[in-house]
Amino acid sequence: MMPVTAIQNLDSKISSEFYNQAASLLIVRISAIGDTILAARTHQWARDKGYRPFLVTHANNASLLDCMPLLVGACLLGEHGFKFLLRRSNTSGFDEVDVKHFALALADSEKATFDPDTKKLSATVQLADLQATRRSRRAIQELKIKLAEFGLSVRRHEVRKITLWRILLVVWSFLNFRQRSGVTPPKWIRNKLIPVYRLQKSLLDTLPTLPAILGAEEKRPALLPPGSNLVVNSEIDPENGHVVLLLGSSHKLKSWPQAHFRKLIELILERTSLKIILCGGPDDRLVATYLAFLNSSRIVDLVGKTPLSETMFLIQNARYVVTGDSFASHAADLLGTPASVLFGATHPLLGFAPENPHATVHHKDLSCSPCSRHGQGECKYRNIRCLTSITPEEVFTKIEQVLARGRQLPDTVPTDD
Repeated sequence: MMPVTAIQNLDSKISSEFYNQAASLLIVRISAIGDTILAARTHQWARDKGYRPFLVTHANNASLLDCMPLLVGACLLGEHGFKFLLRRSNTSGFDEVDVKHFALALADSEKATFDPDTKKLSATVQLADLQATRRSRRAIQELKIKLAEFGLSVRRHEVRKITLWRILLVVWSFLNFRQRSGVTPPKWIRNKLIPVYRLQKSLLDTLPTLPAILGAEEKRPALLPPGSNLVVNSEIDPENGHVVLLLGSSHKLKSWPQAHFRKLIELILERTSLKIILCGGPDDRLVATYLAFLNSSRIVDLVGKTPLSETMFLIQNARYVVTGDSFASHAADLLGTPASVLFGATHPLLGFAPENPHATVHHKDLSCSPCSRHGQGECKYRNIRCLTSITPEEVFTKIEQVLARGRQLPDTVPTDD
């Protein structure tokens, strides 16, 4: 047997820092972009515990990897199985590797051994399942089989689920047959609805603490968009700044009315010197056209025109962000950008509200909220009052307050203290 560090003839693109005598942690979050961004805090927590973080996620989230500087590697699950990636040693980005090289990178160089006769490793890798669903369990089982071919075993740790209490919150709102304001859920439900990031922190707290990774004491950001292209850079006004408006969400019951966006734009144009950058997906093109019709040189329509990493770059450099319950709220939360997060059909108690004080949660405490866990469906009252009652004036007031005091960056890694 020989230590893993003695294995020769590895691909020269793979960084030697993979074999720095630190154990690895596979972090599993095979879900939407927003959930994956929300889980980025675990990358720093993993380093604090003495682990090098590897992400297991859906292939649709590949563009996020360049925004996550603490990741050593990633395993992307797509239609045709897994794709394995390792961070390059001297440049940004990741290289695709075969499962053998991925297994070598995962192996704990202090404890793992390599048998040149069987060409197998002998090591155990910790895995944090932040999803704990049938989908994640199937993917983990498949990954286990692939890694076992090279002698790696996986020890799975599962996040505590609060699905039942989320469902009870939806049921409670459904049983409120009148649409009333200022109604809060009963305490016996509220006390069980723990924020997602706290559940994830609790899971990582159960892992064995290992010797610190060199440099781990530096609180490096878990989310950091790379430098952007010339087109996006040209829209950033260093003197006056810009506000980013995210026009859509995954479901219409999470999307602020376009008339409200238009009024907010008018207020920004009239009372500030901010540039307004419209962002969103291809499905938001009609709304963007309606808003850009105001025909001001200070309105920049980038809806459907920028990749995710560049949208995140704009959020990072914005004076303010206005968004629904979407990936942008989690990005602004982690990047330290002041934001208004507009909750409609969903509810902050479901666990996905921003945690840092620079983000303002707008929610009207209607008795019918939440009407679903994810914002799907139709408003049974046909008025979407949860969103229409959030006025452009109250959102603009928050923007004015931020402009008046200047941007104050908080810690981007919340603690339980």
